[in-house]
Amino acid sequence: MAPTAVRLYTVPASHPCDAVVAALELKHIPYRRVELIPLSQVLLGPLLYGGPTVPGMRLEGERLVGSRAIMRRLDSLAPEPPLLPAPGEPAYAQVLEAERWGDEVFQAVPRRLIDVAFLRAPRAMLSYGADSKLPIPDALLAPSAPLLARLMALRNHASEEGARTDIAGLRRQLERIDGWVSEGLLGGEQPNAADLQIGSTIRLLYSIADLRPLLDDHPATSLMRYFPPLVGEVPAGTLPAAF
Repeated sequence: MAPTAVRLYTVPASHPCDAVVAALELKHIPYRRVELIPLSQVLLGPLLYGGPTVPGMRLEGERLVGSRAIMRRLDSLAPEPPLLPAPGEPAYAQVLEAERWGDEVFQAVPRRLIDVAFLRAPRAMLSYGADSKLPIPDALLAPSAPLLARLMALRNHASEEGARTDIAGLRRQLERIDGWVSEGLLGGEQPNAADLQIGSTIRLLYSIADLRPLLDDHPATSLMRYFPPLVGEVPAGTLPAAF
């Protein structure tokens, strides 16, 4: 039986956090979700769960940081349904590699793009916290949104020049994911770890209205079905037309 002492630390609208939440729900593992104010994880994370990023997890005396490490631990807590093919199967190494790429390469793309969007339209940030349990009203958050947007952009090395580079490379990244879907590595009836890692990223990208015409042509968007609709949107016209 899965333990009930899982405590998951997240920030609102974090796609790797959403990937772990989907894995917990898939495995029916009871957990308590603790939401942190964005950027507070830099200071609080090392004290609470051992690292400055989210997601973080505590299980009794154990501390884990990062979606991949947490998903491996969830598979040991509740082996069914598995998030990876069985070791020895050809797909095992392929899913691990797709998950690694989704975490180390693809995950940062919407983070940087949305930071640039928030610099141009800080109030859009508030929409992503609409379903948050943090007891902070929009009337207090709104004045701080421009500063928070600048701090997030600094932390994530986001810039308009970098956003142009990210968008220029996005089609090729989507084509890579399309190939995995076509091969059956991704997009099965039951999601694997790479489905959740990559699908959560595509779901966040899709919340940027200016990117939807690019995304809609790709089978990769089918991976969003593993998640509920995302609360939050960057309105059309926020990113510069040159993008």
